[in-house]
Amino acid sequence: MANCLINADYHGLRCVVIRKEADKLILANPGYVRTGTKQMRLGGESDPRNKVLMKMFNLINIGERAGNGVPNIFNVWADEGWEEPIIEERFNPDRTVLTLSFVKKVVKKNGEKNKQ
Repeated sequence: MANCLINADYHGLRCVVIRKEADKLILANPGYVRTGTKQMRLGGESDPRNKVLMKMFNLINIGERAGNGVPNIFNVWADEGWEEPIIEERFNPDRTVLTLSFVKKVVKKNGEKNKQ
């Protein structure tokens, strides 16, 4: 949630939306991914839109300016055995959507993944 708020473009037309469904959490914020989705997934590069908000979260020990928030999310989801998070970038208007599924991955005998 901190990542969503720190990277939101509050000058756009839309607002931050956080929606909890039975099997997933969807975090959507206005604005494109400034580092690009590939770099966002890899981590190690930070370019927050809202540096003051980031500093506020840092003061209460939430996050750090290391660009590791999204990779950490992917690692937690893998450790829990849940389906991999989905990052979507939409344009006109710009919007970034992160979908976090709580559905367990099941590996079939032949190595294919399936939902449980």
